[in-house]
This record gives sequence, structure tokens and C-alpha cells, in this order.
Amino acid sequence: MIINDYIVTKYLSGDIIDNHWIFYSIEKGNYLYKTPDPKRREIVSKILLQVKEKLIDFNPQNKKLFSILFPEWPVIVDKVNVLLVVGCPDPYDAMVRYYDGKQYVVFDLIQFAKYVDLGSDIELLVKRLITHEIAHICLHNKYPIPITDDYVALLKHITFDEGFAHILAFSDYIESYDFTGVIDNHYIKSFSKLQNAIKERDVHKQKALLQQSNSGNYWDKFAAISGKLFLASNIDNIINLYNGGIDGFITSMKL
Repeated sequence: MIINDYIVTKYLSGDIIDNHWIFYSIEKGNYLYKTPDPKRREIVSKILLQVKEKLIDFNPQNKKLFSILFPEWPVIVDKVNVLLVVGCPDPYDAMVRYYDGKQYVVFDLIQFAKYVDLGSDIELLVKRLITHEIAHICLHNKYPIPITDDYVALLKHITFDEGFAHILAFSDYIESYDFTGVIDNHYIKSFSKLQNAIKERDVHKQKALLQQSNSGNYWDKFAAISGKLFLASNIDNIINLYNGGIDGFITSMKL
């Protein structure tokens, strides 16, 4: 991986970088930046070391399945650009963004520190987040993000793309994980919202729905959760669902 920790190291030395391209790319057309708390330098310093260690020695969760879906992942990972930052506002802890023709995996370490405060195992958390974002990079090699303003095409891609990234990073050994309770509690609500969203024709509402489909509180990301839990219900068929592409996936969901 090609790791750029310039923004973090500047923060750790007492400087602030607030005009970097990433803060103009978190949301299309908006500049988003939150001044990082200087009191968090000690924990961010520790997290930086852990993140870099996991990046350098990356092995995805669900490695066997990951390798079937993305057989080229070791080659892709060697060339992946990773940007370690501070200054992204909630809820942007990890993301993939494009800049100057390249894809970047972006991790905000101040956001990671919040999970430590909540008692999360930082090493497991980092492994899951890296698995999630590398899954996006690998998937985009075969199914690129549409370069279009077509609302329905973008919503379908989010459902497919985020569905796979979320399921692969949710837990190790997902083939044997019992998703029954999670599906019962969340699938119908998420899928119903996705069904309604895909029919929306108001341009302003479409913009808001695209944002909500994959950001905010975890279980409120209705497109991502619909895709993930549909896959959870069809674990035995996950490889065929991936190879069938976005339209086949959406058709299988009966959208």
C-alpha cells in the first residue's frame, strides 16, 4: 500500500492542514472540515501506529471468500493509495474518494479514537474498516462507480457496492454466522425505504436520499443495509450474486 500520513503527522506536531483536497471531496460540492481536538494527539499517535501496522500486513476478514470474489486483491492492495487524516466531521470515519484520476482509501483517526472511547477493540475495528474499504477498491475494478447523475443507477450501485463491503467486514466466517436476529430486526425497514427511494422523482429529495442511503447511523443506511442483509439471507449464493452484476443483483432483490 502507498500510505500518506502527512495530515496526521502535521497534527501530531501541532500544525493544522485544513485546505487539503480531501476536505473538498467528502461530499460533492461541499467543503467539510472539523478542527481536530489537540487533546487527542496521544491516542491518535497510538492509533496511527496500529493502523499502519495493519495496513502493511493486511489480510482481509473472510479471506477465503474475499479471495474468491476478488482473486486479484493482493496485487490491487500493493497499489492502493491510503490517506490517513484528521479533520473529517461525523460520520466520516472511513471512505473511498477519487482525486486526480486515482482512488484513495481515507481513514480519519480522530473518528477512530471515538470508538476506542466506547471500548472497541481497535485492532479488530481497524481490520474490519480496512476490509470494508479494500472491498470497495476491488469491486470498483469490475463494477466502477457510475460517472453519471442518473439517480437510480447511483442508488443501485450503492446497494450492490456497500452490500458486499458491509457483509465482508461485518464478522469473520460469515458463512457460519447466524444473521437471523439482525435480518428480522432491520431488513424489512431498510428494504421498504429503498423501494420508496428508488421511485422518488423530486431532484432535491433524490440528493438527500443518496446521502442517507449510505451515511448517518449504521442501521439507517437503508441502501447499504438492504444490500448487506439481502446477501446475509443468500450467503450460499453470494458468489453468483457478485458475478451476476448490479442489474442481476437488483433483480434478485425484487426491486
